[in-house]
Amino acid sequence: MKTETLKTAVLPLIASLLLAGAFIAGKFATADLSPLVTSWLRFAIALGFLSGLAIASKPSAFRVARSDLFYLVLLGVFGIVGYHYFFFASLQYTTVGNTAIIKATNPAITAFFAAIALGEKLTPKNYWGGVFAFAGVITLLTGGRLQNLLHWQFNRGDGLMLMAVFCWMVYSLLLKVLSSKYSVFTLTYYAILFGVILLSVLTLREGAIAQIKNMSWQSTLSVFYMGIGASGIGYLQYSRSVAQIGPTRTASFVDSFVPIFVSILALIFFREAMTPAMVGSAIAIVFGINFMLASGAENDGSKKRIF
Repeated sequence: MKTETLKTAVLPLIASLLLAGAFIAGKFATADLSPLVTSWLRFAIALGFLSGLAIASKPSAFRVARSDLFYLVLLGVFGIVGYHYFFFASLQYTTVGNTAIIKATNPAITAFFAAIALGEKLTPKNYWGGVFAFAGVITLLTGGRLQNLLHWQFNRGDGLMLMAVFCWMVYSLLLKVLSSKYSVFTLTYYAILFGVILLSVLTLREGAIAQIKNMSWQSTLSVFYMGIGASGIGYLQYSRSVAQIGPTRTASFVDSFVPIFVSILALIFFREAMTPAMVGSAIAIVFGINFMLASGAENDGSKKRIF
């Protein structure tokens, strides 16, 4: 992999690792908290972290045009509230495996709508790289037994997860468009700000105070990790990656590497063994991503500011 390609891969790689950690932290946190309250605490902490970072570094990061407030609200609606609401709702009607497989379709859906809405063009290398990466994800999720896909049944939960994927796709495209006017930090901050406001309304009937009082120390640490590590730094790195290499390649990278990191972290924290299928899928995913990043599609060479 060339030096420039390595530099291009750093941002989505960091985002992938941080977001993967949220799966582990979430397993601890949801033992004491409902999914909605977990989401609210996660992003409330992230909001406090980013606010302190902005004040300490450059207060001008808070400045936005009134005409863009509607689009900033949409970032919170789709990227924070919409995605997490539909994801957690889908788990009530379908399996985790189904939701993971559906989420793996996000790069293809993002690419399709990016081509329509933003006029992005993908090269043959992008397509082939995506095929290898997607094949690796499917291998990982099916344990190397592709015949399991033959018994995959589409149900209400699957439909809800498709809505979650749609929300994340809209969030990625909005980031790409708005990044020409604002820093990625500003966009991440306002997405979380409006997301927290909306989540605050939604958690009024959840008995959040009582749940928080009964939190264990494991849940407390997990929520803080999700708020600062995943939602704070992780979302910022994801936004920086979208501004640098575009929504399609960022989504392809992150959605391909997150399952790998989740498997590794599950081995460390829960002693879940890594199977030959996991190793084989990891090779396919890394090869596919390397193949995609070898192409110059979606990267216009411009560098977006952080603040």
